[in-house]
Amino acid sequence: MDTRYVRLAMLGVGLAGAMVLLSGDVLVKAQEANRAEDAAVRLAGRKIHVDKSTGKRRELSQQEARELVATLTAMTTRSERTAEAPGGAALVQLNGFDHVLVGRPNADGTTDVECVSSVDAAVSFLAQQPKSNGQE
Repeated sequence: MDTRYVRLAMLGVGLAGAMVLLSGDVLVKAQEANRAEDAAVRLAGRKIHVDKSTGKRRELSQQEARELVATLTAMTTRSERTAEAPGGAALVQLNGFDHVLVGRPNADGTTDVECVSSVDAAVSFLAQQPKSNGQE
Protein backbone atom coordinates (compact mmCIF):
# COMPACT_ATOMS: atom_id res chain seq x y z
CA MET A 1 0.00 0.00 0.00
CA ASP A 2 2.86 2.40 0.68
CA THR A 3 4.11 2.31 -2.91
CA ARG A 4 0.59 3.08 -4.13
CA TYR A 5 0.48 6.28 -2.05
CA VAL A 6 3.96 7.27 -3.20
CA ARG A 7 2.92 6.81 -6.84
CA LEU A 8 -0.26 8.83 -6.33
CA ALA A 9 1.73 11.58 -4.63
CA MET A 10 4.23 11.65 -7.50
CA LEU A 11 1.40 11.76 -10.02
CA GLY A 12 -0.20 14.64 -8.10
CA VAL A 13 3.05 16.59 -8.00
CA GLY A 14 3.58 15.98 -11.74
CA LEU A 15 0.08 17.17 -12.61
CA ALA A 16 0.45 20.24 -10.39
CA GLY A 17 3.75 21.07 -12.08
CA ALA A 18 2.20 20.69 -15.52
CA MET A 19 -0.67 22.98 -14.56
CA VAL A 20 1.75 25.63 -13.29
CA LEU A 21 3.72 25.49 -16.53
CA LEU A 22 0.61 25.70 -18.69
CA SER A 23 -0.87 28.58 -16.71
CA GLY A 24 2.43 30.48 -16.98
CA ASP A 25 2.24 30.25 -20.78
CA VAL A 26 -1.23 31.79 -20.77
CA LEU A 27 -0.04 34.70 -18.66
CA VAL A 28 2.80 35.44 -21.07
CA LYS A 29 0.40 35.55 -24.02
CA ALA A 30 -1.93 37.88 -22.13
CA GLN A 31 0.99 40.13 -21.21
CA GLU A 32 2.15 40.25 -24.84
CA ALA A 33 -1.31 41.39 -25.95
CA ASN A 34 -1.33 44.09 -23.28
CA ARG A 35 2.18 45.19 -24.25
CA ALA A 36 1.10 45.66 -27.86
CA GLU A 37 -1.93 47.69 -26.80
CA ASP A 38 0.21 49.76 -24.38
CA ALA A 39 2.66 50.45 -27.20
CA ALA A 40 -0.16 51.54 -29.50
CA VAL A 41 -1.49 53.88 -26.80
CA ARG A 42 1.98 55.43 -26.40
CA LEU A 43 2.20 56.10 -30.15
CA ALA A 44 -1.35 57.32 -30.77
CA GLY A 45 -1.49 61.10 -30.95
CA ARG A 46 2.22 61.49 -31.73
CA LYS A 47 3.15 63.49 -34.81
CA ILE A 48 5.16 60.75 -36.47
CA HIS A 49 3.18 60.31 -39.69
CA VAL A 50 3.62 62.46 -42.79
CA ASP A 51 0.38 63.15 -44.66
CA LYS A 52 0.85 62.32 -48.34
CA SER A 53 -1.45 65.07 -49.59
CA THR A 54 -0.06 67.97 -47.53
CA GLY A 55 3.48 66.74 -46.84
CA LYS A 56 3.13 67.83 -43.20
CA ARG A 57 3.39 65.78 -40.05
CA ARG A 58 0.15 64.70 -38.47
CA GLU A 59 -0.88 62.74 -35.41
CA LEU A 60 -1.16 58.98 -35.60
CA SER A 61 -4.65 57.58 -35.05
CA GLN A 62 -5.25 54.71 -32.64
CA GLN A 63 -5.81 52.29 -35.55
CA GLU A 64 -2.65 53.44 -37.33
CA ALA A 65 -0.70 53.02 -34.10
CA ARG A 66 -1.98 49.44 -33.72
CA GLU A 67 -1.01 48.67 -37.33
CA LEU A 68 2.46 50.17 -36.80
CA VAL A 69 3.01 48.10 -33.66
CA ALA A 70 1.84 44.96 -35.47
CA THR A 71 4.24 45.65 -38.35
CA LEU A 72 7.15 46.34 -35.99
CA THR A 73 6.35 43.16 -34.05
CA ALA A 74 6.39 41.11 -37.25
CA MET A 75 9.67 42.68 -38.37
CA THR A 76 11.50 42.28 -35.05
CA THR A 77 10.31 38.75 -34.27
CA ARG A 78 12.97 36.32 -35.38
CA SER A 79 12.36 32.62 -35.91
CA GLU A 80 14.18 29.75 -37.50
CA ARG A 81 13.03 26.55 -39.10
CA THR A 82 15.25 23.59 -39.89
CA ALA A 83 14.45 21.39 -42.87
CA GLU A 84 16.12 18.25 -44.14
CA ALA A 85 17.81 18.83 -47.50
CA PRO A 86 18.68 16.08 -49.99
CA GLY A 87 21.90 14.28 -49.10
CA GLY A 88 21.34 14.56 -45.34
CA ALA A 89 22.28 18.23 -45.03
CA ALA A 90 20.26 20.55 -42.81
CA LEU A 91 18.77 23.74 -44.21
CA VAL A 92 18.04 26.50 -41.70
CA GLN A 93 15.54 29.16 -42.78
CA LEU A 94 15.67 32.37 -40.75
CA ASN A 95 12.67 34.71 -40.74
CA GLY A 96 12.63 38.26 -39.42
CA PHE A 97 15.34 40.85 -39.10
CA ASP A 98 18.15 41.28 -36.61
CA HIS A 99 17.68 45.07 -36.58
CA VAL A 100 15.13 47.44 -38.11
CA LEU A 101 15.75 51.05 -39.11
CA VAL A 102 13.02 53.34 -37.74
CA GLY A 103 12.59 56.98 -38.78
CA ARG A 104 10.77 59.83 -37.05
CA PRO A 105 10.01 62.99 -39.07
CA ASN A 106 10.77 66.37 -37.53
CA ALA A 107 8.88 69.64 -37.96
CA ASP A 108 11.80 71.15 -39.92
CA GLY A 109 11.67 68.42 -42.59
CA THR A 110 14.60 66.38 -41.29
CA THR A 111 14.28 62.81 -40.06
CA ASP A 112 15.77 61.25 -36.95
CA VAL A 113 16.60 57.57 -37.43
CA GLU A 114 17.57 54.77 -35.10
CA CYS A 115 18.39 51.10 -35.54
CA VAL A 116 16.31 48.99 -33.13
CA SER A 117 16.05 45.29 -32.38
CA SER A 118 12.74 45.18 -30.51
CA VAL A 119 9.27 46.70 -30.56
CA ASP A 120 9.88 48.29 -27.16
CA ALA A 121 12.98 50.08 -28.43
CA ALA A 122 11.14 51.27 -31.56
CA VAL A 123 8.17 52.59 -29.57
CA SER A 124 10.48 54.29 -27.08
CA PHE A 125 12.31 56.04 -29.92
CA LEU A 126 9.15 57.04 -31.79
CA ALA A 127 7.47 58.37 -28.63
CA GLN A 128 10.40 60.69 -27.77
CA GLN A 129 10.46 64.36 -28.59
CA PRO A 130 12.61 65.01 -31.69
CA LYS A 131 16.26 65.74 -30.92
CA SER A 132 17.05 67.27 -34.28
CA ASN A 133 16.58 71.01 -34.70
CA GLY A 134 17.53 71.18 -38.39
CA GLN A 135 20.97 72.67 -37.66
CA GLU A 136 22.83 69.40 -38.36
